[in-house]
Amino acid sequence: MKSARPDFLEKCFDPYDPWMSPRAIRVRQAFYQGRLSAKISAALIVLIDWLAPKFLRKVMKIEQRSYPITVAQKILAADSIEQPQLALEQLMSVAVPDSSKYGAAWGLGFPWMSKNGLYNSDIPFITHTPYAMEALCRLMTFETCHEDAQKHFSRTWQFLQSLFVLHEDSETLALSYAPTNEPRIVINANSYACFAYCLHADQDVSRSSQARERALRIARYVVQQQQTNGAWHYYADDLPGNFIDCFHSCFVIKNLIKASKLDDDVRALVAESIQRGKQYIDENFFDETKGLVKRFTARDIKDPFVWDLYDQAEYLGVLIELSELDRAEKLCKAARASFVRNGDWYSKIDILGFRWGENFSRWGITPFHFSENKLKKIRQSKA
Repeated sequence: MKSARPDFLEKCFDPYDPWMSPRAIRVRQAFYQGRLSAKISAALIVLIDWLAPKFLRKVMKIEQRSYPITVAQKILAADSIEQPQLALEQLMSVAVPDSSKYGAAWGLGFPWMSKNGLYNSDIPFITHTPYAMEALCRLMTFETCHEDAQKHFSRTWQFLQSLFVLHEDSETLALSYAPTNEPRIVINANSYACFAYCLHADQDVSRSSQARERALRIARYVVQQQQTNGAWHYYADDLPGNFIDCFHSCFVIKNLIKASKLDDDVRALVAESIQRGKQYIDENFFDETKGLVKRFTARDIKDPFVWDLYDQAEYLGVLIELSELDRAEKLCKAARASFVRNGDWYSKIDILGFRWGENFSRWGITPFHFSENKLKKIRQSKA
């Protein structure tokens, strides 16, 4: 008999699989320090992963796993949830374990070495927790788990308050990516923080005033970081290693849109910024011939991939939020034609035209399904 257990905890491989081991983390750290030996080692890992991803994962004995952001998006995208209490349990099972320190919060679920330093597998991120917060809001609509979901949502406030203040003045505020002291401010992370505080302002009356005040100051900071041409860099600085890519740009715009729908003052502040950011993406990322968005307009690290489904997923999300539904439909068609073969989804397309990342759900596939499902529901409601 087929189990009634939902597949929110579905496991998969991931592009970051080869970089999770202690040795690979050391290579990545040395790479960011500019060491030649690490650059050679990193290039070899990238080459093998590009040419033989399944073989590499088998040799490294990498196991498939569930990812917090994927669990949350699957809950949000589900047409119906027959066992909401079980869905809630599954969502909380991938939360960071140290709830006494962080409250209810979610991260990557694996160690990650970035230019900002090493984040262990048990540290939460502001770029991930808001998806779980939205999932909790959906689960609050079910009587059987309303109270528990509401309790967990309330505990996400503790996580938001644990983020480090990296910049503050009377008008603006910028927070860290995670509850740790970081050397560089990440712009898209602060757009998530703005949205997360707007969610609390909307859902938690006792904290509404404080949440709105912080959301507005963070929104003002994000707007001030926008370039004159409408673009946002990944980091809020001009230091080496900065870049401008499509899906992080879309994160900023999407979060500002969603925050503005919850707060009138935020909407008044960010409306022009959203329009200019969207115009930058349309004019600089969108490829009319392919019907897809490109990856970078300014980049630091090279790789063999030309097209990425994650970019399409997040641009699709922006189009939907702005009610550009016809363009969204065309993007869905173009993305399916490029990234799907024989029923399998792929995450990236390389310089040779080969598809890579078969069913690597976290990286673009689940986010695309999430947005595509939202588009379907909107179309159905209009029909």
